[in-house]
Amino acid sequence: MASIWQELSKEISSTIDKAGKSVVAVDGRSGHTSSGIVWRPDIVLTAAHTIRHETGIRVILGPESSVHAKLAGSDRGSDIALLKLVQEIDAPPAQLSNPTPLAIGDFTVAIARTRRGHIVASSGIISGLMGEWSVARTRIDQFIRPDLNLYPGFSGGVLVAADGTFLGLNTSGLLRGKPITIPSSTLTRIAEEIAAKGHVAQPYIGLVMQPVEIPATLQQKAGVNTASGLLVMHVEPGGPADGAGVLLGDILIYVDGNTLDDLDDIHQALSRKTIGQDLKVSYLRGGQKIEISFGVGERPPR
Repeated sequence: MASIWQELSKEISSTIDKAGKSVVAVDGRSGHTSSGIVWRPDIVLTAAHTIRHETGIRVILGPESSVHAKLAGSDRGSDIALLKLVQEIDAPPAQLSNPTPLAIGDFTVAIARTRRGHIVASSGIISGLMGEWSVARTRIDQFIRPDLNLYPGFSGGVLVAADGTFLGLNTSGLLRGKPITIPSSTLTRIAEEIAAKGHVAQPYIGLVMQPVEIPATLQQKAGVNTASGLLVMHVEPGGPADGAGVLLGDILIYVDGNTLDDLDDIHQALSRKTIGQDLKVSYLRGGQKIEISFGVGERPPR
């Protein structure tokens, strides 16, 4: 009679075998491979920090089987890159549906491929779990930190739950080499935007600012109750703020009703917006409080 341990081992092996069919190896750094997730028959998602070339990328499907690809676009904030294959491949696309609610201690398995195309895995539990966060102004829907080893080549691979659900893309490129998982919802959202535009649109208002203290006398004169704000140092000609009449020397004090203590506050506010959404801004000019609304623009390409 098989032991519970044996049955569990078979279940884990079966889950890895099934999920591994949607995982590939990626050679995007001249011999230094990472992993990738088959998103569509001709598109693979991987960790952006592992890609060093735009063309001549090799996607390894298994031993003695590979196909060439090119970089279609990437997003630095989420560390997601989209690779366009020169031809469709016979591999099942990953089902990146929103997973059931996760909990600390949930068992997970990271799946990757070696540079020779063999499946490899690393197991552990979810040790860190929080809500929405952002990196480089990119919104990531959930913070998922697995307690497992991401060996060389594991970045770009998939994290799988005990029921076989694809939880997201693993990377060591965001938190100083520590393993982190970009959730499936973020992965799909970013991938769809890259596929459509070649990049991820960054919210933009066209201002250069620095934090300043607001003297009590100015607070009293303007009738506000905040001791800090953001001083406008430069207004980008033709930008959203310029069109709304913001001037050099204005002091932004509220955005969507929230105070502004430092630049992270405005970045957080923008990360919650989509292009075209209105931003409600309060600022001081000449001792008077002024309130305006204007649409968030898309950051121009560099």
